[in-house]
Amino acid sequence: MNCDLVITNGLLVLEDEVVRKNIGICDGKISSIFDEGFCETDCIQAKQTLDAKGRYVMPGAIDTHTHFFEPGADYREDFAHGTRAAASGGFTCIMEMPNSNPAVVDADTFYLKKQLAAKGAVVDYAIWAGATADNQGNLEKLKDLGCVAYKAFTLDAGPTFPYLNTEMEMEAMQKISGLDRVFGFHAEDPIVITELAKRYCNQPWNLELHDQARPYYAELAAINQIILFSKETSCPVHICHLSIPEGAELIAKAKQEGVNITAESCSHYFLLNVEDDAKYDTYALIQPPLRKKERMEKLWDYLFDGSIDYLGTDHAPYTAEDKEPEDGDKWKVIGGTPSIDVAFPLMFDEAVLKRGMSPVQFAKLSATNAAKRFKLYPQKGSIRVGADADITIVDSHFPWKIDRSKSFSKTRSEKFPYQGRLVNCKVMATIVRGKVVFDHDTIMVKGGYGQFVRPQQ
Repeated sequence: MNCDLVITNGLLVLEDEVVRKNIGICDGKISSIFDEGFCETDCIQAKQTLDAKGRYVMPGAIDTHTHFFEPGADYREDFAHGTRAAASGGFTCIMEMPNSNPAVVDADTFYLKKQLAAKGAVVDYAIWAGATADNQGNLEKLKDLGCVAYKAFTLDAGPTFPYLNTEMEMEAMQKISGLDRVFGFHAEDPIVITELAKRYCNQPWNLELHDQARPYYAELAAINQIILFSKETSCPVHICHLSIPEGAELIAKAKQEGVNITAESCSHYFLLNVEDDAKYDTYALIQPPLRKKERMEKLWDYLFDGSIDYLGTDHAPYTAEDKEPEDGDKWKVIGGTPSIDVAFPLMFDEAVLKRGMSPVQFAKLSATNAAKRFKLYPQKGSIRVGADADITIVDSHFPWKIDRSKSFSKTRSEKFPYQGRLVNCKVMATIVRGKVVFDHDTIMVKGGYGQFVRPQQ
């Protein structure tokens, strides 16, 4: 058997076990999984061999939630920089959100986003389509073009992305329920947040007040409404960047009742909190907000028990000008932080190395569950014969400190959270369709290597 690449001496994280085996790769696909010594006795020929050195060989991570600001404000981040950062962080496929400028709400804007990604991306990419107040007539066409899912906001998201009011949510769910796609939501109640903004806007902003002004019950109320409408319409729904354990509990109950719902959360909701991270000021301003430490710790229970289905990053690296307004009014600062290059090792360190999660469960959270939910499986999300050879190699005994000045991201401010944080594991190599894209701090391919991925029928 001839292989383009053989990965030897690795701890393979399969869907139900961790085994010490080798992987053969041919034409971008996993062609064989075999025991050590098999090469010599059965004449497997390899053009290239990569020694994993006993490290974890995991299915390539899938980021369900990225913001690369193309088209539009690409001075913040673009596909070229963002996907390089993704590769350095172990991600082999990203799912780009539609709320750029212009937003992805019709055929022309979908083609534009796809064209920009094709020029710059070094990892594979799927594209979310927007479900807005004025584009319901375009939803079926966007599905035909290959959108991976639909995204909506339940509250004001700015002029380029008109949010859905309550009746519009129901109408959109009725439409999407027949399109065989998932409907994702940024879930916060608009009335609660509008009223509280009036109460707090004259006080000096800080991280604790941000949590109070966008409280847990605003998120919980919006999730509850989405569940109710999903029950009525049978529309498959997805909660983006879940920040509260109360929401996870509500989603777990809904699943038991047969609601077709899944939840994504992000590293910052498990690793950062109001009490410990106030020092980051507006650089830790995220929507929904960071929560109190007690809620952060409780959220871990729902990650371990499976109530939370996958980990995204909500990567949104805003600039110093965005985070430090000239007029000093921090209430106007845009919510978002970078994390696509560090979220995977940070969470592997905390979940697997410190809290005892199995690598198998972590692989489900970082790759397999998302691939299945968004119809990318079995092409993506698993180490199995016939799948794309998307692989993340992790050294679980490699301490290092995060330094954003060395990031591949376009926004490298050292004021963002995680700067200087010690991480006990490191992504050593990222392989996309059999090609080593990232290897020991070096990007190995040119922009344009990444390919568009559409859901399977």
